Amino acid sequence: MKYDTKFIVWVSGIVFVAGGSWWSLHNASASIDGLEHSMSQLNKTLDEQAVTIKVHESNPEAHDDQRIKKLETQQNRIADDVKSLMINQNAICQATNARCR
Repeated sequence: MKYDTKFIVWVSGIVFVAGGSWWSLHNASASIDGLEHSMSQLNKTLDEQAVTIKVHESNPEAHDDQRIKKLETQQNRIADDVKSLMINQNAICQATNARCR
């Protein structure tokens, strides 16, 4: 009877270890499959972007110069507004004898 109990405990331990190992390997293979799928999507996206960049570089006429000039004009206006604000702040600081930074 003592021999049967030890044998049952030993066999059940082996069964649990084997089951845990199988479960770990199964989850690892599922993770690898998911990773391979993600990598294929990433490669596809990178290939699409490479093609888009090549098309963009090969056709300089496609650049919208008018839009760029409009953006530059807006940036210049903003820069002028900032300069004006700085001048006004400086004048206020001098008029009130405040220590402005």
